[in-house]
Amino acid sequence: MPASIKFDPTQPPPRCEKAVCEAYRLEKGIVFLNHGSFGALPEPVRIAVEEWRAKFEARPVEMIARKLKDHLGIVKHLLGDYVGTDPNRIGLVTNATSGVGSVLRSIAWKNGDRIVLTNHGYNAVRQAVQFCCERFGCETVIVDIPLPLKDHQNIFHRFVQAIDKKTRLVIVDHITSPTAVILPVAEIARACRNQGVLCLVDGAHAPGMIDLKIDEIGADWYTGNLHKWVCAPRGSAFLVASSETEPWTHPETTSHLHGYGFAEEFDWQGTRDFAPWLTIPTAIEFVRSGFPGGICEHNHQLATWAQKKLCEDFSTASISPLDGSMIGSMATIPLPSAISTRFSSVAHFQAALYEKHKIEVPIIDWGGGWYARISAQAYNCPEDYLALSTAVCSEACAV
Repeated sequence: MPASIKFDPTQPPPRCEKAVCEAYRLEKGIVFLNHGSFGALPEPVRIAVEEWRAKFEARPVEMIARKLKDHLGIVKHLLGDYVGTDPNRIGLVTNATSGVGSVLRSIAWKNGDRIVLTNHGYNAVRQAVQFCCERFGCETVIVDIPLPLKDHQNIFHRFVQAIDKKTRLVIVDHITSPTAVILPVAEIARACRNQGVLCLVDGAHAPGMIDLKIDEIGADWYTGNLHKWVCAPRGSAFLVASSETEPWTHPETTSHLHGYGFAEEFDWQGTRDFAPWLTIPTAIEFVRSGFPGGICEHNHQLATWAQKKLCEDFSTASISPLDGSMIGSMATIPLPSAISTRFSSVAHFQAALYEKHKIEVPIIDWGGGWYARISAQAYNCPEDYLALSTAVCSEACAV
């Protein structure tokens, strides 16, 4: 990720502009290092979504039946520019899991079809794939990607080796949820295309975390959340279909406009709260401000510094390069081995961090090792990670 300002990974970056840092309404007294789970809504976006809701309540039929299509067209035009794709191939959905579900629902599965996933994948996606296997007789192939990760080459080769003549679909995370590493999605999509295999990129964490040019990736589908790193309201996400798959890709909900084409079907999936979708432009404008290169640049630099600092403090080896080349705004940090001997489970330790130290951070058991997945957002500061360091080290040394 090219830096917009000179960055020394041994030092934290400057803070974002004050107005941006203070725009979030998180409870004071909690060290919040878990933006990656559900996001957090900045005040300008919260105001905008409430204004949209007020408009819908004032004139429900006018807004929904007469004006919604035009409003959504504006949203998709701006979103297409932001994520690098044709707005006519954007279908708005409520979350990336729904985007994955739309793809799985659209494929005419046959008994024995194979679906390739990685062991770093998101559990909800694995469950959706499992449903296909149970219903249609498909088979799941898991690509094991061991830690630590030094570069993309080994990851790419493992995916290629997993593809055979029975492979129907490859699902690859752009940024893995438990381990927070960037995968070589463009290379994997190209390999799939060369072998006549469909490819879906699960970009749940990517929008607002890294610079996106979806059409250059070349996958058959790309789905991403906007409520996480773009800071849009929850219920804001999208699915992009390629020109080849767009004609036969349908939303999970079949409604009045089934058969009228991709854009029409996804625009109308039944009556819902449309305000989060219409607030997407406000959220994009917000994350583009506040720091040279936008908030995502600040977040990447802060996550890179925090990864290096915490690994040094914990005397543990990083799972990805310390130069930040394989992470965005999150980093998964190995914890001292003493932690797992003192606590009965990761849930127990995560609860202790929250209840005793007022730190909100996910703790993950990965292959028997325990890790903390930290997030970096505009409201975070170096002291937040120092607080985590102090808490972990005190618990590791406690008798």
